[in-house]
Amino acid sequence: MRYAIPLALLILTVAAFFGLGRGRYAAFGWTQTLLRILVALPLVASAVLLHFLSVHATASIIPPSLPAREFLAIFTGILEIAGALGLFVEDLRRPAALWTAILMIAVFPANIYAAGSVVNGMHMPGIPLRTAMQIVYIVLVLLAGYGIPGRGRASVQHPE
Repeated sequence: MRYAIPLALLILTVAAFFGLGRGRYAAFGWTQTLLRILVALPLVASAVLLHFLSVHATASIIPPSLPAREFLAIFTGILEIAGALGLFVEDLRRPAALWTAILMIAVFPANIYAAGSVVNGMHMPGIPLRTAMQIVYIVLVLLAGYGIPGRGRASVQHPE
């Protein structure tokens, strides 16, 4: 139960964003570009400072039931950088936003596992606060990549 409710809320956040959008998203100019920068910076900072330079500390918050925790710490750092960079490549912007949101859900069990503890001198927030923070961040990432849901023209689907 400790993991189920917060993870369900994160999944529902992504589902609600796409449900509201129904394939229609409106870009919002320079503000959206600024938002891309603001959501990319924590991804890059987290990857470099936590996943690469503090691998052992990051691995320590991954639940012990998962194998290869140091590998997972480094791998998720690589994915964070890929997501951050993808937000600035027009053809990759939406997939990068979607996969970054999915990554934020996938890594959330580590945040739950570490909730309320001190890791590498940093106090980890409790589960309710951390869940709220993650919901806000996921929405910002999706807005940065897709735009405002439910507005603008429907996305054109090209046959493969």
